[in-house]
Amino acid sequence: MNAGPDGLAQSSVPGRVEITARALTALARAVAAERLGAPAKRVRVGLGDHAGALALDVTGPIRAQADVLGAASAAAERVRSRVSELSGRQVGSAHIELTGIVREHEVRVR
Repeated sequence: MNAGPDGLAQSSVPGRVEITARALTALARAVAAERLGAPAKRVRVGLGDHAGALALDVTGPIRAQADVLGAASAAAERVRSRVSELSGRQVGSAHIELTGIVREHEVRVR
């Protein structure tokens, strides 16, 4: 598939495919949750415009790790590129606001 003049994926099949804002939000939320290592139900995504491209505002926790700030910065880039790849839309920015830390819980044995 190639990108057309509107930035959307083009194929040889006649017709067009539209992705709703709701579907884009759900896609971005799933990608962000995976990249942050957080449950999707705790991640929120807002869509906006960034110089004609899609802008993502992600709010949620991140998995506990040594370099949280570095991991969040890397996650923003991975979210931006993966959402672009999956949706066929150009994503200009991904901003992540961290709201907490997700820790792995040890399973208690009785």
